[in-house]
Amino acid sequence: MGGVNTKLQRDLTLRTRVARRFSMVETAQLLAVDTTYLTRISAEEPAFPAGERAGRERTFSPSEVMQIRAIIGSNPAAKRPYLHWRRPGQPVKVVTFGAQKGGTGKSLSAAHFAQYVNLHYGLRVGVIDADPQATVSLYFADEKLPLFDPATPTLADFMGVDDPGSVKLSEPSGKDLNGIWQPTPWPGIRLIPGGANIQNGDISLFFMSQQASVPVYRVLKDAIRTWDLANPPMTRLENIRGDTGEFDPVRYEQALTETVDVIVIDQQPSLTLMQLNGLVAADSVVIPQTMKGFDLATLATYVSNIGEYLEFIMGFEADLEIGGGEHMVLPTIVQEQNDQDTDQILDLYRKAPREVMQVWYSRSDAIANAAEEYKSIYEYLPPKTRRASAKAFMANANAVNDALVQRIWPELPPRDYARKFIEERWS
Repeated sequence: MGGVNTKLQRDLTLRTRVARRFSMVETAQLLAVDTTYLTRISAEEPAFPAGERAGRERTFSPSEVMQIRAIIGSNPAAKRPYLHWRRPGQPVKVVTFGAQKGGTGKSLSAAHFAQYVNLHYGLRVGVIDADPQATVSLYFADEKLPLFDPATPTLADFMGVDDPGSVKLSEPSGKDLNGIWQPTPWPGIRLIPGGANIQNGDISLFFMSQQASVPVYRVLKDAIRTWDLANPPMTRLENIRGDTGEFDPVRYEQALTETVDVIVIDQQPSLTLMQLNGLVAADSVVIPQTMKGFDLATLATYVSNIGEYLEFIMGFEADLEIGGGEHMVLPTIVQEQNDQDTDQILDLYRKAPREVMQVWYSRSDAIANAAEEYKSIYEYLPPKTRRASAKAFMANANAVNDALVQRIWPELPPRDYARKFIEERWS
């Protein structure tokens, strides 16, 4: 019966994905503008979404919020950037969320990060689910996407290692690779879902490793490069408006789906050849980590193993560029009422202030409540009795992701979420 109830709730969520709407005030907060400014733009721009009205309140869907951002960002009179798409010639950034141990909030952290940069910066995001269990996929999929269907392409197909009996890469073209990305209800977010045949990839890579000519650790890195070269950013913001200067919805939709600005990889809690590929492909690695003693031992093992693998790889491919960005340990499921967890964070931070973050995900009932419906906090619609805890977790998620953005994209304007979190908890 528990399984039946779970499937019923999952199917309901897939049918009503991204039902959350944002008020004019909330939309202004996402765009970091004044509500009065947003109200004025809504009257001046013919393409400004009508939204929905309930009494005097006007609300907008995530897709409408993205369009509003594009309208403001493409206006020649805009005083600062509002839409932070990568420019032509810039390579796609890759951020991998990985951990040795399960149950650390890895998929939750990856999903919230992808949705945060989409909502707050307008980034086009590609989410790669590297886990056969497809956990992070459930945060993005709707009923149109056949999850767990053997015919649905996964990371193994993207890498060209979906045939466990093959000893050669299939090497899909850039066009074929682009076709593997699945659309989601989130504006500008695409997904390569998880699935069982990711395990076939490990078998295939094992047999290929017997061939000296196949660099089995960099297959994903090379596939991403092939895709990126074939599907680069083409549209500049000023091109979204037509010759008359009016916002062109058709050009905007084309630009929104032409490429992605960042790829977020959610790893399986292991260090197989498939997962090693996710690390080698990454510019930045985020390790969500709980603060218990036994769990910290797995962190030491994970980091040590990564170091040994990379040292081995660089021994015969010294020119390979790996991990040129920032790498972080993100504390998760922290019991703030328990000094033991926060003392562990403090001790780790003192020893490694660059690697250990000063923000963390606190243990919260709101996480479980939203997860029951296969939703992130950015999509969850809590009942009245749960609104306070949901609001607190929203603030928590914003602080964590604000801090991640500051480390991964120091050129992007920070929000105030992380600073407030740190001031409240650190002296």
